[in-house]
Amino acid sequence: MRTLIPHIAVVGAFDDFSKAKLNEVMHNALAMSAKSPTCVEVFDGAQQRFLFLRERQIYAAGAIESGQFGDTTIREFLLGSNHMNFPQINLYEVNSKILHSLLIMFQKKPVLRVLTSLLDLDELLDNIEAEGKSCIVSASRENFMAILRYEKGKVAALCHEASVPLPREASFRDEFLVRIYTISADQPLTISLYEDMLVSYAADAKTVPDSFPGRFEELYLSKPPMVSLRFKGKEVDHWVFDKPELRIGRTPDNDIVIDNLAVSRLHALLEEEKGQYYVRDCDSLNGTVLNGQKIGRARLEDSDTISIGKHTIVFRRQGGQTVPAEETIQGFDQTMIINPNNASSAAQAQRLTAMRRPPHLVIKTEYGDRIVEIKTNTVTIGKDIAADIAIDGLFVAKRHAEIVRVDDRVVLRKVGGLRKVTVDGKPVREVELKDNDEIRIGNEAFIFHE
Repeated sequence: MRTLIPHIAVVGAFDDFSKAKLNEVMHNALAMSAKSPTCVEVFDGAQQRFLFLRERQIYAAGAIESGQFGDTTIREFLLGSNHMNFPQINLYEVNSKILHSLLIMFQKKPVLRVLTSLLDLDELLDNIEAEGKSCIVSASRENFMAILRYEKGKVAALCHEASVPLPREASFRDEFLVRIYTISADQPLTISLYEDMLVSYAADAKTVPDSFPGRFEELYLSKPPMVSLRFKGKEVDHWVFDKPELRIGRTPDNDIVIDNLAVSRLHALLEEEKGQYYVRDCDSLNGTVLNGQKIGRARLEDSDTISIGKHTIVFRRQGGQTVPAEETIQGFDQTMIINPNNASSAAQAQRLTAMRRPPHLVIKTEYGDRIVEIKTNTVTIGKDIAADIAIDGLFVAKRHAEIVRVDDRVVLRKVGGLRKVTVDGKPVREVELKDNDEIRIGNEAFIFHE
């Protein structure tokens, strides 16, 4: 059984699967995604695997098996595709509404799933419109899927196998109902209702350089970097950089301990963000030096040398793959859209519980409150598409500000751009955030909650 996902156009269909062909299709999808989101599908008789791309970045991945949707990592997409039986590849052009709707279906659980024979579909849609909900309603069975998308109780799009910008019937709702009632006359469809509009990057999403010419396996299946601690030219110890950060300092609670009075208790951090690696000085007494230059925060490249006191740390990227022969597959930044008009539902209660998890930012959008949880040690804000919170505006820099976690504190720092960063109306360069602080950058406003 295969589910035909909504799309604007089928750009390519290939039955000559190979690793090289998949890599070629992914490169084409990446280039195309600069203008419109794209999707790569790899499928055989048992399962389908999907890769979603937007703005020249690989955003997320998912899989359908036995009619069940689930999100996966990009690594699992590559591994799983290589273990299929005589798979085929399709390349689709989609749009932002199709992309977001599909990601919800892959990443979230529906609050309602029922056959059309047991549901008054007209009544369900009437209730959605009356309550002003933002949600998606999907109808599916073998070889068919249609998604009716609501934003604030108004139909925003109808996504099906060959989506069009204008309805063929009087409205997208009418077209959706006509198709569902016609198709379900001989066999019921499954109706699913999704109210949680949270979508996220894949856990292993990386920033792909514009000039990247190589194999995506090298990015997603390669070994993590190594860091080596050296003293007087000899290696003292080494570590695999396989987690979001490594703490460097004098006290035993650090990952890399340098027992020397010239080293601060927490001297520096090594950080990973979407496949890029950075070193950050943590306001140490004697500073952190990268390749002979004192830094605050800087990106790391292969063979870079970090000097802390009389010790050096060498950063090395590793080539090759770590995928053992017996390895098996287990089957927009974290953001969440909250519909304020649906506070009584169980899904809303779960979302409100999530909102109380410290710390996070609340951003007002036309679809409701957008919640950005500060789960990593650094959240970036700016024009860069790789920023955790992307904003526009005159004089806004690609990396305009950042929110960092330092011990038990959450600190806001302005790192670039001509636009002021204000907290409760006062311009700041660096400030510790408190509960209910209002952060403003141009026309963008964020409320911080612990």
